[in-house]
Amino acid sequence: MAKFKAPSAAVLTARAKKAGRAGTEKARIQWFIKEVLNKHRITMRGRMFLAVSLLRDKTSKNISRPVTKGKAGRVTNRSKPGEFPKAETTQLLLSIFSDVRTSRSQVIEGFVGTPLDYGVILETSKRLDRPFLLRTLNEEMSTIRKILTGPIR
Repeated sequence: MAKFKAPSAAVLTARAKKAGRAGTEKARIQWFIKEVLNKHRITMRGRMFLAVSLLRDKTSKNISRPVTKGKAGRVTNRSKPGEFPKAETTQLLLSIFSDVRTSRSQVIEGFVGTPLDYGVILETSKRLDRPFLLRTLNEEMSTIRKILTGPIR
């Protein structure tokens, strides 16, 4: 059988002090939930702003290719179905916007789009088949997902 040593005098003194304080110590609980939620909200709003800015910039880059003009100044090479629309007047390119809003229920939403009618037509028409917003979103989805789902520090 193994024999155990008796505790030293220092250990016995420490145990006695701890036992003497046992009834007098008070625990204090402090909640930081408001600070945590506020930091989370600010971080997510910043991330959403970064994500929509990235999407806006990539969309602008994708539709910034100019049409090709011949010697007489006529347009000879427009975009084909399935391609990004080419820039002839750059009006569509300059109208791409992004916005971040927080709703009353604290949901953060990001928007990228164009107010121009023909931008909506290009995006949604099956006959023209020149989507540029949804296609850019699909191409950048992995990057946007990384931006929005990374750890909060």
